[in-house]
Amino acid sequence: MLEQFVLQVQKVARRTGLDDFELLLTLSTSIDVRIENREITIQLKRDIFSGSLRVLKRSRLGFIPFTEPSSALLELGIRSALSQTQPAPFNSFAVIDGQTPSTVAFDREVVKLLNAPAKIKDLARNLMQRAWETGRVETLEGMLHLSQETRLFTTMHTSRPVIAERTAFSAFAEVNTRDFDFVAGRKLPELMQVTQLAESVARNLPATESDPETERLKGKKIPVILDPVFTEEMLRRLVAEHLYASTVQEGMSRYQLETQVMSPLITLSDDATMPFGESTFPVDDEGTPARRNLIVKDGILKQFLYDRTAAVRENRESTGNGRHRPVLIEEEHEAPVRCTINDILIEPGTTPLKEMIRQIEHGLLVKVLLGFHTANRTTGDFANTLYFGRIIRHGELTDLPAAGRWSVSGNALELMRKITLVSKETKTTGSAVLPWLLSELTVG
Repeated sequence: MLEQFVLQVQKVARRTGLDDFELLLTLSTSIDVRIENREITIQLKRDIFSGSLRVLKRSRLGFIPFTEPSSALLELGIRSALSQTQPAPFNSFAVIDGQTPSTVAFDREVVKLLNAPAKIKDLARNLMQRAWETGRVETLEGMLHLSQETRLFTTMHTSRPVIAERTAFSAFAEVNTRDFDFVAGRKLPELMQVTQLAESVARNLPATESDPETERLKGKKIPVILDPVFTEEMLRRLVAEHLYASTVQEGMSRYQLETQVMSPLITLSDDATMPFGESTFPVDDEGTPARRNLIVKDGILKQFLYDRTAAVRENRESTGNGRHRPVLIEEEHEAPVRCTINDILIEPGTTPLKEMIRQIEHGLLVKVLLGFHTANRTTGDFANTLYFGRIIRHGELTDLPAAGRWSVSGNALELMRKITLVSKETKTTGSAVLPWLLSELTVG
């Protein structure tokens, strides 16, 4: 279906006199199973189509998102886009010559389960029952998601489109609105790991909570262990902005090449070739071959990340970071191409997580901050309520932070400079593989 639609796009391109086009198409089927306390609901979405088309004509650039494989509607969209174009940063789109990396993002086991909705519902029921049997659950929220996607990328002068099948599986469980756990990726995990998610959270959930006044930590700078969930959000929302060449060119980045921008314990890469990674595909959304970029080595900034627009400004090649990155309420196909970090990797350290905790007399484990999207992308400053986490006392994880009573503040760029320990363990979030990090924040 997708390849047939490419032929229609080529015909429309000729009729509208385009000089070039760049086309990204997806066709997906998914199942979402939602758990709400003791209720289970299931939703099937079959053959969901979406597309993003960028067009060039007379050195002007236009953009058309669409959700129907209709050449007539597409032609209307192109003519509308051509009436409101902007100057193009380049004269043509990429031409893919077939020299793209081989990537792995498809698991037949996910497809088998996707085609067996009754088994998926049984899996959710098992997860739910095991949680309630602990006798420690007051409220339970959960979700299972499975999908199969065909993704296609091509340009007007590319002879053969890049096309690949990708799968996805994720499971999530939140207990008593106080803690959660999940598994995510493009490969089916051990199903026992899925069914034990909520049970494990429930059994490990403390029965007590405490506030900063009781802990005598209010207004103090304290040691904090950053959970990989928080670290990824911080890197994507705040730190990555200073790694984009587009930000540098605007004079807004606080980083410089070959300078110490993070702790010497940090080696950071982005990767669009990692087996079963979220970003894994032979090319980015501009046709640049996928690759792994070493960004920071031993705390030293080695390179910035480029999409084609930023690369053209410096007469250099893209690093494969041109993506339709949604901001706020945009869907992927609606988003313009922006410089975007791919899957994030931080090399693990040598210290066991338990030993990191043992070294803290009084501190916090930070997992989720409420409203983190309000943080200052320009400066990296943030001050937010601690939503999920744990109090560390005398080298042990103890109470839950009292709901709404804890806030922490800091600066993401400084936080990464002040990492003093990196765990040997890592967590795969689906779009990152990260260790736990020890740094410091101020309690509000």
